[in-house]
Amino acid sequence: MHSVELAAAATGRVPCDLNIVDCSLVDLFQGKTIPGSTVSVCRGVVVGVNDGLRAERTYDAGGLFLVPGFMDAHVHIESSLLSPAEYARVVVPRGTTSVAADPHEIANVLGYDGINYMLRFSENLPLDVYLTVPSCVPATNFDSAGAALYASDMHQFAREERVLGLGEVMNFPGVLAAETTLMDKIALFKGSGKAIEGHSPGLRGRDLSAYIAAGILSDHEATDAEEASEKVSKGMWVMIREGSAARDLEALVKAVTPRNARRFLLCSDDRHPTDLMREGHIDRMLRMLVERGVDPIDALRMATLNPAERFGLRGSGAVAPGFAADFALLKDLKDFEVAVVVKRGKVAAEGGKLVAEVEKRPSALRDSVNIKWLEAEDFRIKREGRRARIIEAREGSLVTGARIEEPPMGADGYCASDPARDILRIYVIERHKGTGNMGKGFISGLGLKRGAIASTISHDSHNLIVVGVDDTSIFKAAKHLNKIGGGLVVTDGAEVVLELPLPIAGLMSDRPAEETIERLDAFERYFAAEGTANTEPLMTLSFMALPVIPHLKITDRGLVDVDRFERVDLFVD
Repeated sequence: MHSVELAAAATGRVPCDLNIVDCSLVDLFQGKTIPGSTVSVCRGVVVGVNDGLRAERTYDAGGLFLVPGFMDAHVHIESSLLSPAEYARVVVPRGTTSVAADPHEIANVLGYDGINYMLRFSENLPLDVYLTVPSCVPATNFDSAGAALYASDMHQFAREERVLGLGEVMNFPGVLAAETTLMDKIALFKGSGKAIEGHSPGLRGRDLSAYIAAGILSDHEATDAEEASEKVSKGMWVMIREGSAARDLEALVKAVTPRNARRFLLCSDDRHPTDLMREGHIDRMLRMLVERGVDPIDALRMATLNPAERFGLRGSGAVAPGFAADFALLKDLKDFEVAVVVKRGKVAAEGGKLVAEVEKRPSALRDSVNIKWLEAEDFRIKREGRRARIIEAREGSLVTGARIEEPPMGADGYCASDPARDILRIYVIERHKGTGNMGKGFISGLGLKRGAIASTISHDSHNLIVVGVDDTSIFKAAKHLNKIGGGLVVTDGAEVVLELPLPIAGLMSDRPAEETIERLDAFERYFAAEGTANTEPLMTLSFMALPVIPHLKITDRGLVDVDRFERVDLFVD
């Protein structure tokens, strides 16, 4: 019946629902703009472009540029700290009408239940939330996740219409070694005709070819133009990432040419709500691309048609008959300021505010922070050698350095922190099953001068991670996060200075976006007042337990040399 109605409206036998008149239509197929256009919509689908059709309602665009709604080609919604509904409230007014979300974070905490939560709680939003099923839960054998997912667990999700494929395959050594459990997951989604997403930082040459030959045809981890160019030349779709911690657009734009622009997509991967609200989302990336010399239509294709084609989303990513009536109305093709967002033929956002109704649904997930009872002495680091490995954190990068030097010593004979040398103690505590596992180490680059900071956002297994100067602050931070069911906290001695509870899997707030952002602003003001060398130490901290990004990381089981892909001792001699 739906197709019959569309045909009747397209041929003029019945009036359309809506005509958007006097718009400057950006035709992505021909690569040009058509001023004074009329786009006709019926049942949320475009049925005519400049075809002289009648409509029951008319919307005068006043000459604004009409483009398809933007798509984020790879994002972890959990990293916004917002529920799916609150995330939509922030990004839709920016012109984003769809995302390819990988619920990797919540899956590492709650497994099947976490994926199901993201799938069901993202339904009926003014944002199309497509999912890819996390391929690496746990991400590695070097840490303890809250769940494990095998191919047998994924069959139900592979049949879901909103599931686009298998999420980023981070275990590229496993692909090269043809590990059975991993290859079973790849085979399941290849057999379903769905996408296999990549994660292969620095992979080049024969190893890259082998990775691609396994069926992995996209990647968001390229960090320089040469790497991106090789991946494109070997048939990959390269996602240009501009997140909060990893900002790669500046480097990768050098690889984009008019001839290869159709092989690039845009993604945010991990982006905090304060950055989304202040700087923007995909709209910001479009501004940056054009500022750096990319043709506006090529840039728009990266945000619309390219991802739709990569994921096989027929009827998405362009303004043409048979395509979804998901539009952004822009003031120009330079600043990409979004005036109006149309979703399924209805105004969803206007003037930077969401106007579409979003149903409120309480979360029904279990408590996810289960820490074995701790005592203050559990945090002591006994000196077992003259020199120790120290993680070197770098603001704005997921890559850490590593150095070896003599650790600070306290009066009690145990290792201490030394803020003057910017050497702090760092701990990762298993928080899923109460095993009591605790990794201990040293870190520089956070710039903390007193107290402690802690978080249950700790990619990818999301164990509790804490860094601090003194024993009391460190112990208080860990205990407090256990008490509130996860989140972010700053302590100074026995005092809780700031907190942001994240009761949804210890990753997401159940509060409105404005309240979450207000609390994050308080953290920002605190660190500015403290004069920390790292302006966002909590964000940087959240990636220190990620043992798939070079060079030295820490998990609940100890230090990991990512280059050698093996555990190493804290002390070296």
